[in-house]
Amino acid sequence: MSAIVLDTETTSVDSPEVIELAYATMETPSSNLGDTMLLRYQPTVPIALGAMATHNIIPEDLEGCDPWPGSWAPPAELSSLDYIVGHNVDFDWRAIGEPKIRRICTLALARKAFPSLDSHTLGALTYHQYPAPMARRMLKDAHSAAADVDLCHKLLLMLFGIFRPRDWNHLWEISEQARVPTVMSFGKYGPKDGQPGMPIAQMRKQDPGYVRWLLNNADIVKGCPYWQKALTA
Repeated sequence: MSAIVLDTETTSVDSPEVIELAYATMETPSSNLGDTMLLRYQPTVPIALGAMATHNIIPEDLEGCDPWPGSWAPPAELSSLDYIVGHNVDFDWRAIGEPKIRRICTLALARKAFPSLDSHTLGALTYHQYPAPMARRMLKDAHSAAADVDLCHKLLLMLFGIFRPRDWNHLWEISEQARVPTVMSFGKYGPKDGQPGMPIAQMRKQDPGYVRWLLNNADIVKGCPYWQKALTA
């Protein structure tokens, strides 16, 4: 049983094509990273300006790279791979073609571990974890796939100390539970005027009509089994 920490950089948020992919192996949820593998691809669509401003990869950097094949499958040496770990892992998982591998989301775990933080990005969590001068140095290359794999691994080790999973399967179970929202993050009962959103359990009792509306009309809910579970529990 093994896992990889994986990150991608893409052409856009909507309908993304992967232009950079990095991954490194981990034997256990508390082990060191193996060597980081870095792959780059030539996209078939332009890189959106917003994406380019985030990762600073420009078309000239990708000249001579193989074209993005449309999906990525683990190579033969990862035949025993059981889990992909990532920060907001579903984005990367969809970008690489939705392989049939269990996903562990450090974003969901961090939100569960630190619900009062104002941000749960990798950068914000790095500042939470380390002294500010050290965090700033560590974030110098943030939003490159290889750098984000390293930051995600450091975050995972901190989360391991909090959740103490027995093995990868136990951590996956904790991640799955953490992915089910407990507080509204949008809409009528979402955060307002600096106040957090309403607990979903309270909203279900107080306004069942709105819950039904969300289930039938809100794209974020219809496309997410975790929101559906939260609203129908």
